[in-house]
Amino acid sequence: MFRQVLSVGKTQFTRGYASAASNKAPLMLFGIDGKYATALFQAAASKNALPAVESDLLKIEDQLTKNAKLGEVFSSPMLSKTAKEKLIDSLGKKSELTTNFFKTLLENNRMSETRAIIAAYKTLMEAHRGIVSVVVTSANPLASKDLKQVKDNLTKGGLIKDFKEINVVNKVNPSILGGMVVEFGDYTIDMSVSSRLAKIEKLMTDSISV
Repeated sequence: MFRQVLSVGKTQFTRGYASAASNKAPLMLFGIDGKYATALFQAAASKNALPAVESDLLKIEDQLTKNAKLGEVFSSPMLSKTAKEKLIDSLGKKSELTTNFFKTLLENNRMSETRAIIAAYKTLMEAHRGIVSVVVTSANPLASKDLKQVKDNLTKGGLIKDFKEINVVNKVNPSILGGMVVEFGDYTIDMSVSSRLAKIEKLMTDSISV
């Protein structure tokens, strides 16, 4: 089953080794969160402030985790812009770049994306340091040897290249029934039983409707 990872096209997940003078993000991320995180990363890189911004975001993430209502307030249309600006200022001391970034999110009505943007920025910082995280979701916990095989298949098969370190994390989700779902960066390799059943059901539905 694990060798099926090698059959997923020719797409490669490659770290871009840009020169120190380059501000380009090390990975291409998509979606609203990916675009905002990339813009923040590149702005921080241009000011040599990558670690400082990362520290700011981790502190904000910690506050969001401790106070679930904070996230709800961020995205609430009932709260005025001025009140939200004061809320941003109350999150503690931050770099000017981070403060301005959150004001941009506020102007664009994207405060509800805060958690996702922080997660995307963390992904970019990992890649910047030569680290890629791979999440393997399975119906039951996988043995260490199985996770190692997934890691080996991804590297030897050329799907992940040029990273100093690959962290493989196993998440359990019984709803996928069996098989696994492998995720890294913006890539997903779905080999779950639930996905296969859904495809079979669609084929049957389509054939009946013809």
